[in-house]
Amino acid sequence: MGGDEAMAEDGPRAEGRGVRPGTAAGPAHPGFLAHLADRAGRGGEVLLDRTRDAQERIDGTRPTRRSAVLLLVAGNDLDDAHLALEERGHALRSQPGQFALPGGGVDPGDPDVVHTALREAQEETGLDPQAVTVLGSFAGIPMPWRSQHVTPVLAWAPTRPPLRAQDPVEVERVVWAALTGDSSLTDPARQFRGVLDGRPVGPVYDLPDGAFVWGFTAMIIEQALSGLGLDPVPWDAPVREIPPERRRA
Repeated sequence: MGGDEAMAEDGPRAEGRGVRPGTAAGPAHPGFLAHLADRAGRGGEVLLDRTRDAQERIDGTRPTRRSAVLLLVAGNDLDDAHLALEERGHALRSQPGQFALPGGGVDPGDPDVVHTALREAQEETGLDPQAVTVLGSFAGIPMPWRSQHVTPVLAWAPTRPPLRAQDPVEVERVVWAALTGDSSLTDPARQFRGVLDGRPVGPVYDLPDGAFVWGFTAMIIEQALSGLGLDPVPWDAPVREIPPERRRA
């Protein structure tokens, strides 16, 4: 998720309800995505509930910045499905070197958060918006510690579109994380419970080639996987300390 400085209005338009087909051939989405797609298509359904955390940590003195992230799943079967992730640039002031979903802040000219998610993904990874089918979006998730409100947008492509970092300052690289199988997001050998300075910070996915996913992004991914009928990271999974190079705020 890149720049996130702007504001947008709430309401059905901002939540991006319904299906927006691109040029992807075939059905609107494969069967394994049906339940999650139905939820996203209704618009405004909660994927990740951070309400309690928001109430405890909200800072009413700072304006809330609105953002959107793209949950882009590629593949026609669960066995070959992958999720697009990006490693943030190592020179960024905010969260350098951390893995995130493509996305960023709402610009004044964005008609809704779906447009925001697709625009940012195009700017960051070179994604052709016409190569994907937008299935809908979920309720915005408060990030009070950053005075931010983030809307996950669900999209699908039958095959993995060609993606690569467009600006190495902003994005170091793009990776595709397998949903199932060896070394995937659901491989128990790659799942951990994160700890930061002795404080639990939720699920961690330690994927091949140094793709270490934790924090807010890992929480969204875990809930998306659960929406596909896949098991979340067990509460008794091995504990993994967040490495220094992945922890800067």
